[in-house]
Amino acid sequence: MEINIFVGRYRTVRQEFHDWRNSAETVQMLMLAFIFACLTGLGAFMRVYTPLSPVPFTAQVFFVLLSGTVLGSRYGGLSQMMYVLLGVIGVPWFAGGAAGVEYVMGATGGYLVGFVLAAALVGHLVNGNPRARTLPALLPIMLLGVLVIYGVGAAWLAIVLDLSAWQAITLGVAPFIALDIAKALLAAGVGRLVTTRGPRVQARSA
Repeated sequence: MEINIFVGRYRTVRQEFHDWRNSAETVQMLMLAFIFACLTGLGAFMRVYTPLSPVPFTAQVFFVLLSGTVLGSRYGGLSQMMYVLLGVIGVPWFAGGAAGVEYVMGATGGYLVGFVLAAALVGHLVNGNPRARTLPALLPIMLLGVLVIYGVGAAWLAIVLDLSAWQAITLGVAPFIALDIAKALLAAGVGRLVTTRGPRVQARSA
C-alpha cells in the first residue's frame, strides 16, 4: 500500500514539474539551463586520464544528454553553450580545472562543441513526441547524441593534432565507447524517471 502511495506521489510530482516547465517564464528556464551548465562543469571534475588518449574520461556526457531530455532542444543546447562560454571567460570548470579560449581551441574543443549540438538534438527528438519518452526509445536517442559528440570531437582532434581519421577515432573515440554506452544507458534511465508521457506535456523548445 505504501509503495502504491509513493508511486502515485512520484508520478504527480513528475507531471507537475513538466507542467511547470512548459509554462515557465524565460528567466526560469534560463535558471534551469544555468543549473545544467553547472552540473556539466561538475562532471568535468569527475575525470580520469589514461595513456590511451589525450582526452580524459569525465561524467559530462551524462549531464549533456540529460539536459536535452529535461530542458528540450533550445534550452538544453543553451545550457551547454553557457557551460562553454563561461569556461571561455574564466570559470575553471573544463577538465582539469582549466578555463579560457585556449582550452576550447585545443584538442578537446570539438567535444565541447559536440556537447551543444548533442543536447539540442536529444531535446529535439525527445520533446514533443510522447513515444520517445519510453526507455527503448530514449536509449537510441542518447546513443545518437553520443555519436554527435564523437563525430565533432574526433574531427576537431584530427585537425588540431594533424591526425588521420583513423588515428583520431583511435585516440578520441575508441577508449570511451564502453563507458559512454554506460552513460547513455544511465541518462536514458534517469530521463525516463523524470519525463512523462502524459497528454498535458507539450514541447516548448523542440
